[in-house]
Amino acid sequence: MIKSLASCLNIELSNIIAFGDDLNDIEMLEQGYGIAVSNAVEEVLKVGDYVTDSNDEDGVAKFIYFIN
Repeated sequence: MIKSLASCLNIELSNIIAFGDDLNDIEMLEQGYGIAVSNAVEEVLKVGDYVTDSNDEDGVAKFIYFIN
């Protein structure tokens, strides 16, 4: 789905960030730049390009703030 959307919008996958924590997020994290939250299941932690703080610690917001 991400590849199709990126293609339609003419966006390089290298410019896409995906966040995840569970098995259903693995495919999404493997496309573009994948960020796992620290409380993610082990399989997701292995797939992510980077691990941020847990979702209870505002990991997604902290990561977005950090890259800006």
